[in-house]
Amino acid sequence: MPERSECSGRERWDGLWSAAREIVVDDLDREIWRNLSAHVTFGGRSILELGCGRGIQSRFAAEAGASAVTLLDSSAEALSVARQVFAGVGQAEFVQQDLLRYRAGRRFDVVLSSGTVEHFRGEELLQCLRVHRDHAREVVAIVVPTTPHPNAFQCRRRRFVETYGYERPISARRMQGLLRAVELRPLLLRRFFPLYNMRAYWLAPRTGLCRLDRRLARLAVKLDRWVHRRIVGRLMPSLRRLDRSFGGLLLAVAAPPRRERA
Repeated sequence: MPERSECSGRERWDGLWSAAREIVVDDLDREIWRNLSAHVTFGGRSILELGCGRGIQSRFAAEAGASAVTLLDSSAEALSVARQVFAGVGQAEFVQQDLLRYRAGRRFDVVLSSGTVEHFRGEELLQCLRVHRDHAREVVAIVVPTTPHPNAFQCRRRRFVETYGYERPISARRMQGLLRAVELRPLLLRRFFPLYNMRAYWLAPRTGLCRLDRRLARLAVKLDRWVHRRIVGRLMPSLRRLDRSFGGLLLAVAAPPRRERA
């Protein structure tokens, strides 16, 4: 995850990932992959994932036949989790570095990020997109929260900011402008997953008592998983009809300048 934005430092992400006791592939992971794989070819291609976090999408890409996978994150704890995710899947390269300073000295067929770009703003946001561009030979694929959607209010709540730092959804129109500003040619802008970030976790009360708050949060997470496993999973095919109008996530697929692909 990104490091340089003022409210999303490496310490915050290290703390989050160190608390990840179990690795669960959920509906969100599967829906992101379903949309990515429907519009981007991963088989036989080299992949770079920027701000990889758990590296779930890179694992899916490896299982789909990617020829090489590189995962980058500024958080050592995130990469530790990603290594567990890749256990038994195949070889991958793990790089701990600030995304904005990353210079691989080579290009990859596909440069991917999910849940990363929205944590930057101003010039850092543009630089983040330039790093995507400069390392892509064929395709850039970016997944971000979008708006209008209830998450636009959720990410401004104090508890959310304390947990994840700065985050702002990016509309399709704004994303199109940002891509063009860094000489990336938009190929696809598609909304999906209306239930994004609509979680029971955010409804758990806070008492100010650390042990009780942690216990309530764990109960909310268990409730979340039960609801998504027993109810949301069954409704997902119907909910997909609402993707383009009410999706909480945006998939942006773009091509780098021809001189970058040469």
